[in-house]
Amino acid sequence: MARRGAAVFRVATTYIGTVVGAGFASGQETLRFFAAYGPAGLAGILLATLLFCLLGISAMNLGRRLGAETHREILHHVLGASLGRIMDGAITLFLGITLTVMIAGGGAIFAQQLGAPYALGTLLTAVVAGATILAGMRGVMAANTVVVPLLSLAVLGLVGASLHHHGLGEVLSALSPHAALAPARSWWMSALLYVSYNLVLALSVLGPLGAEIRDRTALLWGGLLGGLALGVMAAGMTLAISAHLPEAAVEIPMLYLTRFHGPFVQWFYAVVLWAEIYTTAVGCAYGFAGRLGQAWRYREAVVASICFALVGSGFGFSRLLALFYPLFGLVALVVLAGLLREPLRGVPRG
Repeated sequence: MARRGAAVFRVATTYIGTVVGAGFASGQETLRFFAAYGPAGLAGILLATLLFCLLGISAMNLGRRLGAETHREILHHVLGASLGRIMDGAITLFLGITLTVMIAGGGAIFAQQLGAPYALGTLLTAVVAGATILAGMRGVMAANTVVVPLLSLAVLGLVGASLHHHGLGEVLSALSPHAALAPARSWWMSALLYVSYNLVLALSVLGPLGAEIRDRTALLWGGLLGGLALGVMAAGMTLAISAHLPEAAVEIPMLYLTRFHGPFVQWFYAVVLWAEIYTTAVGCAYGFAGRLGQAWRYREAVVASICFALVGSGFGFSRLLALFYPLFGLVALVVLAGLLREPLRGVPRG
């Protein structure tokens, strides 16, 4: 029983850590995909939570049945070989774009928290991420086990403090639409796009995780707990950010909220957020450079990846996220459709 409980915890935390990247922790994703729709954004979070639970379980069970080593086996299974190869290429491209967004996020933290030049933050984040993947991945894997729980606690703590300060009634009354920030016309489409790009990028972890755990019950409860935790955090962040709109519609909304809770909270959240950006950037850089490394030598691929991200980061963190994340979510809807076609009760057989 204890062994199964440990497996459930591992599945849930891995699922959360895969989705809770710097875009989520900064508050930009929550601001645009949910808070921008006012009260309807809460309905969007409910839909997203349901999909995260169902599709996360489906993806992990597919990984278990197929013995998946990467996301490719799942893509080829749900889309076919030809379309699966196309989507594999799209995911590789988006890894490069996400690396660019993370480098831009490092610059945004330096500019917003330190008042330092944006370019200095992007350069430092890029150099540290590049040096890490040249040196190896063991340290990064160890860092993730510390950074993800710290980030989750920091997010929930900041949300709790904000809701306590304002009161739930005041926060609910502050919910109002901000159409200029919304990535889609309707709240339900925004929720679909949000789940779409997050889940498709998570396939590279969820598939092999299902193949490794292989316990159907652990995958079921781990997927449910992970999906519910993502929904709770998104709902709390939406309420906290909405209480400060439109002032909180900055590069890093969650960092804006820390100014109401003293300098220690500001610096703690900034450091944890930068650490999450760093680990996310390293993961994306490793995957992107690894694919480029099939044509080039790996060291050259790393340098090319970092240079690509540095140039692209000049467009700014929030602008890059607002443009590319909904676009990839739209492309990735085809994968969601494939996963939804999988009969959930039939997937575990095998």
